[in-house]
Amino acid sequence: MVDRKRLAKIAGVVVGVMVGVLVLLLVVALIRALALEDFDYQVQDLDPGARDELPESYLKGLPEVMARALSIRTVSYSRGNYEVEELLRFHDFLRESFPNVFNSSIIEVEVVNKLSLLLTVKGAQDDFMPYLLMGHMDVVPVDREKWTHDPWGGFILPDPSSGESYIWGRGAIDNKVAVIGIMSALEYLASTGFQPERTFYVAFGHDEEVRGEDGAGQMGRLLQERGVKLDFILDEGLPIMKDTIKGMDKPVAAIGVTEKGWLSLELEVKGPAGHSSMPPLVSAVTVLSRALVALADNPQPSMFGSGPESDMLAYIAPKASWPQKLVFANLWLFKPIVEMVLSSKRETNALMRTTTCATIVRAGVKENVVPSSARATINHRIHPSQNIKEVIQYDKKVINDPSVKIMEVEGTEAHPVSPHGPDVAPWRLLTASIHHHFPDAITAPGVLVGNTDTKHYLKLTSRVYRFTPVPLRNSEITMFHGHDERISVSSFTTAVAFYHHLILAADIQVAPMKSSAGHRAGEL
Repeated sequence: MVDRKRLAKIAGVVVGVMVGVLVLLLVVALIRALALEDFDYQVQDLDPGARDELPESYLKGLPEVMARALSIRTVSYSRGNYEVEELLRFHDFLRESFPNVFNSSIIEVEVVNKLSLLLTVKGAQDDFMPYLLMGHMDVVPVDREKWTHDPWGGFILPDPSSGESYIWGRGAIDNKVAVIGIMSALEYLASTGFQPERTFYVAFGHDEEVRGEDGAGQMGRLLQERGVKLDFILDEGLPIMKDTIKGMDKPVAAIGVTEKGWLSLELEVKGPAGHSSMPPLVSAVTVLSRALVALADNPQPSMFGSGPESDMLAYIAPKASWPQKLVFANLWLFKPIVEMVLSSKRETNALMRTTTCATIVRAGVKENVVPSSARATINHRIHPSQNIKEVIQYDKKVINDPSVKIMEVEGTEAHPVSPHGPDVAPWRLLTASIHHHFPDAITAPGVLVGNTDTKHYLKLTSRVYRFTPVPLRNSEITMFHGHDERISVSSFTTAVAFYHHLILAADIQVAPMKSSAGHRAGEL
């Protein structure tokens, strides 16, 4: 006979031990979180000297220049299908608006493949590694009927609620803010006779929105043929996010240290055709539908803890409020909870796994004819901890039907994760420049879920960073490729000042900091 008292005693001991262990873990976690109160990953400001401040008189005229830039319809529709005349008109606009850049004795301007621009700013010293600043001149098409104001009107209008002036137009954020921001900074420096200590390049592609093969692809190969090796690259990327991360009262300036890969798959199913009055027991459409449901119900596995998304939480932990500080500082303990929360929203779910989306489904030609084939296009955005082969293997396993033919149409692997942390010189430069103009922002590494032109320059450096110096609220993120794209005048002029400060600060030799962020993902 079972001794119930003895079993109850054993169970009580087990429960007591488990509770004790849990309490101990929570105490350890609390101590770790409290230890972060005085810890800071942020790099303080760098003083590039008297040239740093841009005169108000110069900044005052720049919004009109930006508005004119947005009125030029530099649209890319598909590879080889661009608004060529508008792009050439944009070239003329740049030459007219920034004459000191185009007439400087130390700045060489090259037109690459007829439509892209490559600038070489010659430094005074030859033994310093150059760097590259990037942007793109092309924009995506617009649905004019869904815009409040003409996207090509070049309007500067006050916001009815705040009274703050905004520059309206396609490309205000993506990505003429970088093009005009860099050129405006460079124009002022050129007008003062400035020459940097080290050479740097500026590359403006004309087809980034359609993969960049003809623009950045050509410029990347050109620099590689010339034997150029770069210290770092800065391209468009994540904005300064306001009210986006729960538990963070301060804005977060996430610098993209990698970007997700891209994979297009075609699913095809063949089946019996015939009249819809006598349909087959299982049609091609039915089999394809089951495959699509299987992919939707079984997403690619979470990669949280193996990529920069967990690093981001670790970096912002010292500045987070409670109880988020406790969680962010102890991902080793709270990882399952964090994964569950991140997966509940599409924006954060995309950070921690390869995403799967059926974008095109085709079958049938007439309402009373059973289609003999059904096809679907699947778009994956690949997490940097996975590769194309692994993603396809997982899809095959989930679909588990040999009658569904899976064909790879096109794909690009995720980018390598760039070195980051206070012990990495370009990271210190970027974070200090961000701190100078956005002192409240917390800098952290991030994952760019979209794609940029940086893929064409990966052979030139391992230190590639993606950041857009514009603060945006969560509700404003939809302006990327969306409707009513605009930028406030103050945000635009601050972006100009950011690039100006960065160019000057890039010549300062910064000693390594004593503290280091050389932790593994999710650890402090």
